[in-house]
Parts: sequence; C-alpha cells; structure tokens
Amino acid sequence: MELNPQRKKALLVLAVGLVGTWIAYQAEVVHRQLKTDAGFTSFCNVNQVVNCDVVLSSRWSELGGFSVSLLATVFYVSVSVLALAAFMNQVASVRRRIAGALVVLAVAGLGFSVYMAVVSFGVLRAVCVLCTGLYLVGLANFVAAWRLHRSLLVASRVEQALALRRDLWLYVGAVVAALTLIGSAVWDAWRYTRQPDSVDELVRTDPRFVEWFQRLARVEVPVDTRNSRGPANAAVTIVEFSDFECVHCAALHKALQETWLRSPTMVRVVFRHFPLDSACNPLVGSRFHPVACDAAVAAECAGEQGKFWQYHDRLFDHQRQLDGELLDALARQLGLDMPSFRRCMQDPNIRRRVQDDIAVGMKLGVNSTPTMFLNGRMVKGALDAATLQRALVLARDSGS
Repeated sequence: MELNPQRKKALLVLAVGLVGTWIAYQAEVVHRQLKTDAGFTSFCNVNQVVNCDVVLSSRWSELGGFSVSLLATVFYVSVSVLALAAFMNQVASVRRRIAGALVVLAVAGLGFSVYMAVVSFGVLRAVCVLCTGLYLVGLANFVAAWRLHRSLLVASRVEQALALRRDLWLYVGAVVAALTLIGSAVWDAWRYTRQPDSVDELVRTDPRFVEWFQRLARVEVPVDTRNSRGPANAAVTIVEFSDFECVHCAALHKALQETWLRSPTMVRVVFRHFPLDSACNPLVGSRFHPVACDAAVAAECAGEQGKFWQYHDRLFDHQRQLDGELLDALARQLGLDMPSFRRCMQDPNIRRRVQDDIAVGMKLGVNSTPTMFLNGRMVKGALDAATLQRALVLARDSGS
C-alpha cells in the first residue's frame, strides 16, 4: 500500500492514539491500585510536588462514576480505530468524514486536557507525570488530526502550502498553548516548593499562623492502631474524630488524603469515630445524622475483612447518597463476603468499638466534627491541604 501524504498523516494520528492509549492505561492501573490498596504508592509518587497519587486519587479522578483514566483509555482507543480506518480506506469521501470525526474528538480531548491541567496544577498543586503526558498527547492529537483533515480537503501541493500558511496561526497557537501548559506546571511546582518548610521560615513569613498553632490546646491522645495508616514512628501522628455524614469531615478527608499521599513516611493518620447521631452518641440529642452510626459500624465491618480504608474512602465519596442500601452496595463493590458483613453489622461488639471511640473523644473534649489532634494539638474544624501542610511543619519541627 502506497504511503501517500494523507496516509502518512493518518499513520501519525494512529501513533499518537496508541501512545495516548498506553499512558491512559498506565494511569488507570495506578488509579485502581490507589482505590483498592490503602497503603499503595505509585512509581511516580516522587515527592510532594511530582506526585501522580494525589491527582489520581482526588475527587476529580472520576466522572459520572467512571475513572477519568478509563475514559481516556476508551477515548484514545477510539481515536486509534478511526485513524486506522482513515489509513486503510480507499474512498476519499469516507476518509474526509473520518478525518472530520477525528477533529471533533481532538477538540473535545484537548479541551478536557486543559481543564484537568488547571485542576492538577492550580487546584491540587501536583504534577502527575502520567497525566501531563496525556495533556501533551491531547495537544499532539489535535495537531495531527487537524493536519489530516486539511490534507484531505486540498488536492495539490501548492494548495497545501497555501492552506498551511492560512492555518499557521492555529499551529502557533497550539505551540503557545503547550508552552503555557508546561510553564504553568513548572511555575506552580516552584511556588509549592517555596512554601515554608521549617519553623524558622514560618516564624519569618507567617508569625500569626505560628502563634495560632502554639495557642492550640495540647493533650495526651491515646493512639488506637486499629484504623491507622502510615509508619508507627512517623514524625507527625494525626488522630481524627470524624462522622461519615459530616460535610466538613469530607473536606478534611480530602486534605488528609492529599497530605498523606504527599508525605507517606512522615505522617501517620489514625481514624476514630464520632457520629453525630443519638443512636450511638450520648452527646447528641437527636438523629442529626441518622445514618452516621450505621456507617461507622459498616466501616468497622469492612475493616474486619481488611478493607477499612477503602470502605472509609467510598463512604466519603458517596456521602450525599448514604443510606442502608448504599452501605451494602459499597461492601459488594469491594468484594466483601456479604453474609459475614451482614452478621458483623448486627454484632454488639462492633458497635461497642464505635461507642468506645466516642467515649475517648468526649474525654479529650471533642464535641463537634471534624476534630483532629496533630501530635496532641487539638484542631477543631477542617483545614485545607495547604494550611494542614504548614501545621505539619510546626508539629514536626517544634517538638509538639
């Protein structure tokens, strides 16, 4: 088969599609591991900034119940199939229609890549190597698809040269967009690394924050190893008292997850229950969060089968839909033994664990959620990830 210019351009789109498929599949593998293994860290969890795990486990990593990486894999498989059809087909009119479809897909893919890049670099302040690869593939796919489309609309080399000059602004714009994307990543990564990383620097740059932290009440907090992740000798131990129906607890969950993924060897996170529900919490006078006690028991039952953190994460991810049916559905999704899970839900000893956590919290002065203790310093309410990171510096380096 003769490799005329149009077929060469179709072959380029096919190559880009296959590269995109491979990168997206690798991202999906990492995403699935993060969802199923609470202690997993990927090969591209390099440091606090270059960290795929932060992005691929964030709330933006899923769309409509499907992982973005899986959708990207399907997207680039579709691009590859269409490109192969354009390469093989002998009918010019059919090739033009296929090229038009590829351009439409490329525009949609590039737009979504830009959106995810803004989330990654601007919101999460993390550089995901795999994701950044997909952003650049999205740009390359757009350029390759557009070139294929243009080549099928003109007949002669002279007309192709004229078309190239007419579309020069498009290619220049694409290059500028790529450079802007890369520049934004480098700039934001540099800004993040310039965040204060010692007590002395925080004293110089943000003395009010240091003063606030030092005024926090400090207590001796018993550490239950039952629901914990991170090394026992971590520089900072965070004990959180939380409620699966509490909106602010869900916000803190995301900040703690990001913090732990950025510094898995420095931070130990211990989860303790404090449902705001009179069914199990004597401090609460009403069924304020009517599913919270059952959700806490369900998480403990998932823990009996080694899936506490995975179940914990899904409870927060589906917080707005919490009910008895969802508790069962989440257990099935995680592959738990359902008869054992349901027997566990009726076990008074499991419910007693939740009540024991509540009793410990009450002794420590917990009366609202979320409440956490950073090396014994009590913090009420949710901190965002950036503020929590600064507090960890103080907890780590100030000996408190």
